[in-house]
Amino acid sequence: MNWLAAFSRLFSILDKSGTEAYHSGPSFIKVIKQFDPGQPDYSLYLDERNRKGLSSSRKDFYWDILQGLDESLRYDVYRTFIEIVLPYFPKETDELKNYLFSSGNPVPQVKIPNNNWNSVKLNETINKIDNAIDVSQYNHAMTLSYTCLEGMYKAYVIKNLPQCTNVSDLMPLAKLVRGDIEQQLAKAGPYPDMVVKSISTLTNAIANSRNGFSDSHFDQDSYKWLAGYTRDLVNSIGRLILHFL
Repeated sequence: MNWLAAFSRLFSILDKSGTEAYHSGPSFIKVIKQFDPGQPDYSLYLDERNRKGLSSSRKDFYWDILQGLDESLRYDVYRTFIEIVLPYFPKETDELKNYLFSSGNPVPQVKIPNNNWNSVKLNETINKIDNAIDVSQYNHAMTLSYTCLEGMYKAYVIKNLPQCTNVSDLMPLAKLVRGDIEQQLAKAGPYPDMVVKSISTLTNAIANSRNGFSDSHFDQDSYKWLAGYTRDLVNSIGRLILHFL
């Protein structure tokens, strides 16, 4: 990948002053902090650059920050900026997307392994959702939540229902998981069935919310309360699923 060419395309969009795509230094760093929580805040970062005699121009330090990321993380950052600016400059964004991904769709932007789920991995994902909410990237938090459930359900199916591994859509996966858990619990005697039935209800709510504020929509369409509520639902469903993994 020629990252200089990719960056030039990205910066030309982020530098469109007076538009919703424009990113000041602080707003640019807010996006970066989703993926690199250790990135210093804008004022601290600029102070450090000044002490080192480095350029304080936005173009120069945006480039330096992006190049300081691991390449896989850099792709994720570019995906997120594409998500943000697409509604405002679709032609220029499509050109950047095609350059980076060879005309492929960069969504979903979150890749979570489908197996080996455990409480540590769930905690890490919940922390990522929290980080996205903290920097006001609510759409990204919704995407993380959706993909977390998808990964968990696929892990459950791989382990407990290997004959159904061809199923990939979220709601059919949730139905399979719910049905199998119900069968397991029924063998042990009475159980609070509404708790297990909630898997389908809550998953449907998350899927509809995320699809309603999809990666191609305006960045602030998904609100903080919705992202936070969804995060808590994912945490609750995840804790339940882990008992059967």
